[in-house]
Amino acid sequence: MENKKTIPLRMLCKEITDGTRNATEFVDYKTNVPYIRLSNIKGGKLVQKEMKYLFDLDGIEEKAIVRKGDVLISKIISLPKLALVDETYDGAVISPDIIKIRPNDQQTQEKLKRFFSSDIGMLSLKKMAVPSILPKISLKQLGDLEIIIDEETEGDIRSEQTDLKQKLYSLYELEFNHINKSLSTEFWVKGQFLAERLDVDYYRYYTSDAFKLLKHKIKNEQWTQLKDICEIVTYTVSPKDFHNKEIRYIGFKNIDANACRIVSAETISFEKVKSRARYELKENDVLLGVVGPHIGEENHPLAFVTKEYEGALASSAFAVIRSTKLSAYYLLWCLKHPGVLFQMKMGRRGQLQLMISTESLKDLYIPILEQSKIRLIESLFANSLKG
Repeated sequence: MENKKTIPLRMLCKEITDGTRNATEFVDYKTNVPYIRLSNIKGGKLVQKEMKYLFDLDGIEEKAIVRKGDVLISKIISLPKLALVDETYDGAVISPDIIKIRPNDQQTQEKLKRFFSSDIGMLSLKKMAVPSILPKISLKQLGDLEIIIDEETEGDIRSEQTDLKQKLYSLYELEFNHINKSLSTEFWVKGQFLAERLDVDYYRYYTSDAFKLLKHKIKNEQWTQLKDICEIVTYTVSPKDFHNKEIRYIGFKNIDANACRIVSAETISFEKVKSRARYELKENDVLLGVVGPHIGEENHPLAFVTKEYEGALASSAFAVIRSTKLSAYYLLWCLKHPGVLFQMKMGRRGQLQLMISTESLKDLYIPILEQSKIRLIESLFANSLKG
C-alpha cells in the first residue's frame, strides 16, 4: 500500500483488556469511582448522564480500571463505540462489553483513534467478531490486528505543526539570533558590581553584546516588566485541605516543553508528594520551570494549562504565571523570546542545581508588539496547542 504501513496492535499498546463482571453493587450518589457502560459513550466521548457509580474498588480487577489516555471501544460489533479516557474518568471502571486499549504514547493514541474511526478500521474489527447471537470482538485475536498507519497523513500533521512553529519563531527579532552570544573570558565590571551577585557568569552576561542589544531595545522599543502584566502565584495549597486525598499532580515529566503543553497528570495520594505539590492550577495559567539545567535554554520547561488540568496541583519546580493584561497565548510566545530567555540565563543561580527566583522572574522585560501582531501570535499559538 503506497504511503501506508501496517503494525500489529499489540506492538502499539501496553495492554488490551475488557471490563469486570464483579461490579454489581452500585450507589445512588456520585463517588470517585464511575462505572462506564456502553450507554455512557456518545459521539466519541464519555458522558455523565445516567452513569452508575461504585462505592469503592474493592474486588475490582486491575484490568477493568482505566487511566487517562486509554482508548475504549465496544466489544459488541453491532454497537460500534469509541472514546478516549480523559482526566475526569482516570481510575474509573469499565463494563464487560467495553475493551480497554492502553497506547504506548499520546501519538499512538491519535493513530488508533483515527484507525478505529475509519471504515477500514470498522471492517477489520468485524472480522475479529466471534459468531453468536450478539457477535463480539475476540480479545485473543485483537492483539494481532494489523493497524494501518497512513504515513502521508502523519507527515501532513507534522508538517502543519512545524509550519506553525516556524511562523511563531519568525516573529521574533532576528537580531538576537544573529548576534554573537559568546561570553567574554576577560572583562571589567567597574561600578556595576552588586553585593548580592558574586557569581562570575552574571557579569559575563552583563558585559556581553547581547545584553547591550537588549538594553537598547528596552530603552527604544515598548518592553515592560513581567510583574506589571502578570501575577506570579505565591500562595500555596494548605496540606490539611488535601490530607489523605488523591490529587492530580503535574511535574516536569508531565509536560512537553517543545509543544508548550501538559500531556498528562499523575493521579497520586497527596501524602506522597506533599513536600512538592504547591500550586492549584486554573485554566489559562502558564507553568514555567524555575529549577534544572534548562533555565534560559530553548527547551526551558514551559506549558499552557487547559481546562482539562484546572484544579490539578503543580510541583514547586514550577512558577505559576497568571496573565492579567495580556493573553496567555501571547505570554507563552514572550517567554520563548530569545531576549527573554537571555534574561533568564542572566538571572539564574547555582552550580549543582540551577534555579531562578520569583523576584528575578518579576523583573523580566518582555516585548509588547503592535495589536495586529499580537492577534496573529494568539491565533497561531492557539492552533499550535490544538495539534
